[in-house]
Amino acid sequence: MKVEFKKIPDYGDIQTLIEWTNNCKVGMFIDYDGWGYFATENEMSNKRVIPSDLRNPNFKIPKWVTHIIWFNK
Repeated sequence: MKVEFKKIPDYGDIQTLIEWTNNCKVGMFIDYDGWGYFATENEMSNKRVIPSDLRNPNFKIPKWVTHIIWFNK
């Protein structure tokens, strides 16, 4: 799937990649709560991410990702 970008919406929680990763490690986000999208400071992509992805040894975060925008269910 080709990566596409759009403006970050007014809803959702945007966090730096480090903040989101640390929050996942301590259990603040779980797969059943919602989903995230890879993002930059100004745009979100169409690539979804969930906390359990971080436990997959084959999972790679693209180098352009600086933020995650999280949407609760």
